[in-house]
Amino acid sequence: MNKKRLTFNNFYFYLVLIAPILIVYVLFFVIPVVSSMLFSLTNFNGVNLNFKWVGFNNYDVLIHDRVFKKAMVNTFWFALGATIFQNLFAIVFAMALNTKLKSKNLLRSLLFAPCMLSPIVVAFIWQFIYMPDGLLNKLLGTDIIWLGNKKTALLCTIIAHVWMWIGYSSTIYMSNLQSISNDILEAAAIDGAGSWQKFRTIILPMLAPATTINVTLAFTQSLKVFDIVYAMTGGGPLNSTETVGTSVVANMNRGLHGYASAQTVILAIVIVLFGQLLIGYLKKREEAIY
Repeated sequence: MNKKRLTFNNFYFYLVLIAPILIVYVLFFVIPVVSSMLFSLTNFNGVNLNFKWVGFNNYDVLIHDRVFKKAMVNTFWFALGATIFQNLFAIVFAMALNTKLKSKNLLRSLLFAPCMLSPIVVAFIWQFIYMPDGLLNKLLGTDIIWLGNKKTALLCTIIAHVWMWIGYSSTIYMSNLQSISNDILEAAAIDGAGSWQKFRTIILPMLAPATTINVTLAFTQSLKVFDIVYAMTGGGPLNSTETVGTSVVANMNRGLHGYASAQTVILAIVIVLFGQLLIGYLKKREEAIY
């Protein structure tokens, strides 16, 4: 079977094939990224194109901006909490739904359903749950203002985010679980291994590929969180749930587009840096296991 290779003569043919996706990539990724980097060096207000170049002044202001520092810390706490809870409960649900339950297909659909909802819809659902006279307080018999308390507001937004995406992570773990041979588990049971021992020494290590995907996606996506936090708390109270995403929008609303662009550049660098470090570590762990 002869395979056609990319040559000078057929280059334009392959270029036409990839042109649509290439155009989309340039329009919705390359241009926004480059323009953000350029605007971060200006005092652009989002309207007047007669902006001035200010060099790295926006970045200098970022270093001393108390609200941005708070937003960055909150963003990391959000990403860390969401990654841990999302993967922990996803593994539990994946294990439960990988058994011979008669209604497992229905339960899988119900578990996956929240990630198909709009983040705004999810935010409104959890706002209702967290209301002073909402479902949570009725169940606990309390009257706590969950989203109005700076000690609980960030955790509440993390829980809403995890609830939305836990089904997505569970699906990936379930796919990995189905690739684990029952012969290995049966051999371990014959050797006297209990359920916890089989999970700790066999199942969990063999979930390494799914763990790499889920942990990386959960952490990097959580660093970009905006809509669900903005809809639930708007960054309050007292900036306790302020993330880089909500801070960027707040500054854009003030006409500080240049400054907001600098924030997005810093966030992009952080995401790329931590994403690469995380993938590198998890890939080495995966290779060591397999």
